[in-house]
Amino acid sequence: MQKLCVIDLKTALLCLISAISAVSPASAQQELSIQSESTQDTREIVVHLPKNYDPNSEKGYAVIYMLDAGAADQMTAEIASYYHWGDLMPEVIVIGLENVNRGPDFLPHYYSFERDGEQVFGNGRNLLSYIENELIPFVNSQFKTNGNRVFAGHSWAGQYLTYALSQSPGLFDAYFITSPAFGDSGEWSGKTFEALEEVLAQDQDYPDLIYLSSGGDGSPGPLSDAGLLPSYYRLAALLRQHLPDEVKLVHEIHDSANHTSNSAISLARALELYFATSPDTE
Repeated sequence: MQKLCVIDLKTALLCLISAISAVSPASAQQELSIQSESTQDTREIVVHLPKNYDPNSEKGYAVIYMLDAGAADQMTAEIASYYHWGDLMPEVIVIGLENVNRGPDFLPHYYSFERDGEQVFGNGRNLLSYIENELIPFVNSQFKTNGNRVFAGHSWAGQYLTYALSQSPGLFDAYFITSPAFGDSGEWSGKTFEALEEVLAQDQDYPDLIYLSSGGDGSPGPLSDAGLLPSYYRLAALLRQHLPDEVKLVHEIHDSANHTSNSAISLARALELYFATSPDTE
């Protein structure tokens, strides 16, 4: 009698990544530097071009901007390549933003921290200025883009995406916010949520899609997302209540995923949700 093999979510995820590495064409990768006036330092980016990148393409390419350059942007480029190979989405450019000062850079401008005996405010506004006024124009000048932009961030970077959404909601066409880590569920995140509620009441441009996710409390241990759930539920409720009707909101808990595995699961899910229904694929 044949035995059935039952695997858990993490094992299935590893199998998926292995399959992607085996059959999907690798993207071309390059590293570039930008001297930023906004942040007064040098910013490095990792560019993942699709294997069939054509600088003379009539349609151009959507661009996915990802904080915390490293494994996540490489994985996203591979998943996107795999999805394109399966006719699920168009080819895209993935840009990973290298960290300089991750803590201060992702901290909103209205919060401060102590450094060398002095109170220093977060660099979030300057980082957003760099992204909007320097990075995006630079990428558009160097590569064949089509104006479709996605912003993705996980954990502390997911918190920063929420801040960016509250400051300039129309800057990106989609926001992928995974396992956002606000530090606590009370006062600390309150200012960001208040700023977000205020901006959503205004008549301006908004993204087409906001994807929000978290791991659940079904994965025990130090990497569990259980401690992030109060802020996640609060953010999801705020978005449900105040987002304009034309913005598609998808929020979901992956109960058996922890803080690490939720990133991979969510990025694959968000890419499918956004690009499989994009007019470019019709």
